[in-house]
Amino acid sequence: MSYRRRGGLNGRGAIIRSPGYRNSPHITSEAMIHEIPSKAAPHITPSTLPHTTLSTPNQMPNIQAAPQTPVTNVAATISHQDEVPNSTTEATVHQEPQTTQVDSMPNTSVSDETGNPEKIDSVLHPNGLWFAHREVTDIVSETSYKAYFKGPYCNWAMTPLEARRRWWNAFKQEFSWDPSIAKEVKKGWKSKCSRRISDMVSKVCTDPKYNADWCPPTIREEMIQIRKRKEFQEKSKQCSKNRMGNGTQKIHHRQGSISTEEERLKLEKKLGRKPTAAELYFECHADSGGRFVNSNAETVWNNYNSKKAANLECETENHKTEDELFLEAAGGWNDKGILFGLGAAADSYYEKPVTKEKRAKKSRREYAMELENKFIDLVTENVEQQKELDATKESLVETQKSLAETQNTVKALEQQVQMLLQSKKISNSATSTSSPTDA
Repeated sequence: MSYRRRGGLNGRGAIIRSPGYRNSPHITSEAMIHEIPSKAAPHITPSTLPHTTLSTPNQMPNIQAAPQTPVTNVAATISHQDEVPNSTTEATVHQEPQTTQVDSMPNTSVSDETGNPEKIDSVLHPNGLWFAHREVTDIVSETSYKAYFKGPYCNWAMTPLEARRRWWNAFKQEFSWDPSIAKEVKKGWKSKCSRRISDMVSKVCTDPKYNADWCPPTIREEMIQIRKRKEFQEKSKQCSKNRMGNGTQKIHHRQGSISTEEERLKLEKKLGRKPTAAELYFECHADSGGRFVNSNAETVWNNYNSKKAANLECETENHKTEDELFLEAAGGWNDKGILFGLGAAADSYYEKPVTKEKRAKKSRREYAMELENKFIDLVTENVEQQKELDATKESLVETQKSLAETQNTVKALEQQVQMLLQSKKISNSATSTSSPTDA
């Protein structure tokens, strides 16, 4: 068997390993010792064994057996002592830790500006592959709560910064994008991720039959108790009220879990052109027989048809487009910036009205997001530095233990040499004394 050597970590000695050692990363200290060539092995081996398996007295050489040990072997022992790797230290430093799939989620990732440049087939863009697509939504789920869920993350606000950063880094590994839309990507990811975690946690806590492998039972029970608290329920009701606007514009749809934007893409492929806002609305709220999901949805459609008929009677220069007519029929944008009936697809047809107040609010939000990202980066960097410091401390402790064992071995060898020299001196003295008598 051939061996190769290289410098040890922080100069702690040579590392001697067989060429195939990487195929078995969890090699024990005892196995490493047996693989050392016999010519490099010391005569006294107990000190090279893990200190957890040997007591201090067992590390000392057998003094009584010293006279029978040839002096040449002792010299060989001392000369080869520096070639022996410290198995205790090396087994600790080089052993690869066993991690679960959750804990192996990367905590550092590629640039926020471009994502993963190697993902040339998965390029995000608002006019192409975007968060409305099922492919992107699934990856958002797979790289966030399904991959790392270590606490009662009932919603986005209750998710710690470290977990958010871990989710974001994992997501960036799967896509690439142009630096000019980096902020849009981060905003779209945050919106989709926060919505997904709220929906899935709600399902986990309300449906006992739902099997969520990503959510440990203890955390599931903890979230159920949190959602029962009075302050949580009050806030939930307020958020629901905010989403409904004035309470009369809530319009249900029939596309299930498919987003309106994804439904628009499917309809566009079917028609061979971009569908109008009214066509998309009808596709999402009426069945093949023209029956709407509720009276509110039907009222909007009837209002649109009335405006469309009136528009035909107007002069040509005053004609409005079908999309403009539908915007009026649907009631326009509400004070929350929502156009009921089109969902996320509304941005594909209309531009949201922006007031000075909303513009200032958007600016503050972007600034807050920028500060949050910087804070998360600092926290992540601090965590990594703390891990490196802890690893250095552990390495230092192991080095000190190794040094103490080496010193004990040297002292034991010195004692053995002294015993051998004294034994030889006594033997020579006895021989010289008995020689005249024999003559």
